[in-house]
Amino acid sequence: MKAYNEQWIYNREIVNQAERWHKKQLLTSEQMQAVRQHYPVEFRQTNGFIEIGLFLFTTVAILACYLLPSSIYSALFSDDITYGIFNCLFGLGTGLIGRLLIQRRSFYRNGVDNAFVVMQTGFVVFGLNQFLPNGLSVATHCLFTLPFLLLVLWYYGDTLIAFFAIAALYTFIFDGLLEFSWGKDALPFVMMAVSGILYVITRNPNIILSQSVLRSAYYTDPLNLAQWLSLIVLAASGNYFVVRELNGLLTKPHPAEAPEISLAILFWLLTFVIPVLYLWQGIQKKDRMLIILGILGLIAAFITFHEYKALVPLNVALTIGGVVLVGLAITGIQYLRKPKNGFTDAPDDDSPDEFFLTSEMLTTIQAAAGASHAPKHDVKFGGGDFGGGGSAGKY
Repeated sequence: MKAYNEQWIYNREIVNQAERWHKKQLLTSEQMQAVRQHYPVEFRQTNGFIEIGLFLFTTVAILACYLLPSSIYSALFSDDITYGIFNCLFGLGTGLIGRLLIQRRSFYRNGVDNAFVVMQTGFVVFGLNQFLPNGLSVATHCLFTLPFLLLVLWYYGDTLIAFFAIAALYTFIFDGLLEFSWGKDALPFVMMAVSGILYVITRNPNIILSQSVLRSAYYTDPLNLAQWLSLIVLAASGNYFVVRELNGLLTKPHPAEAPEISLAILFWLLTFVIPVLYLWQGIQKKDRMLIILGILGLIAAFITFHEYKALVPLNVALTIGGVVLVGLAITGIQYLRKPKNGFTDAPDDDSPDEFFLTSEMLTTIQAAAGASHAPKHDVKFGGGDFGGGGSAGKY
């Protein structure tokens, strides 16, 4: 049913976690080898730099194959319908070739298959939008495109397609609201509400997926990306600077300086409250993503305050801010040399151990390793979930 073998993706996560435990000396080399044998991963994988190179090379090759027949076709047929049919057929052909490569070469996000997925989607989306009449709004085009993007996302679980789908969703909401007289005033609140709903759904994937762990592993990266983007948009939608300057840009004729907005006090509060909530929840839940966004949000809040209520010149403010941040970093590193309350300055792995802390997963990996182990005093279990894709956990 899917482009990639879900079981292999699941096996890869098990092997990766077993390797982390092996580094912590929770598994012996023999047990590690047994895990690899019990959970084979047949994908052809490369490192990140090679993946980027393969993606770019494959994209250029596909575009080269497209431009020549496209120029000939556009010269022979000038109407949009036939040109749209050509693009859809070329996109479907690209997808078919990509599918064959995935099956026969066992590709999995090694650059080549990503390029085929993105280019296939781009050609089909461009072709489908050729069928629409001229003069439609951007929101209409995004709404027309979004179902196909979601279908491709369901089939491939590709992170880039997830980004395009989320971008299409936000663009549809943004441009659609501006069609109404009250849309500009409601825009920040609607964007915050949509972002909050999107974060809750992606944070709890069982809402949209079944209880299958295989499916959770298949969509880990898109779900993680959606969480990051939803939280960023939520914080930006409540930021006073973003709301005021965007309101000025949307005002016609454009004023030389963005005017004061209504409910200014509310947005000043949201500018500081939202990052503080992120930071508080990140500390409570040991969630790296929330902590990072909370800190960055507070920095953006102070920059916003300086923009409109400057107490000192810019160079002085930058110097003070840099000294404070460096001081906090040094203090935190020194303080957390010894773990305190689940926090430590020691480097952490990319994915949390908590994914494998259910009784089912512990039994699975212990059975493959052929032995059980007594827990060590520095290994803590519980309090996490796989949906975060590495954003949560002890670190």
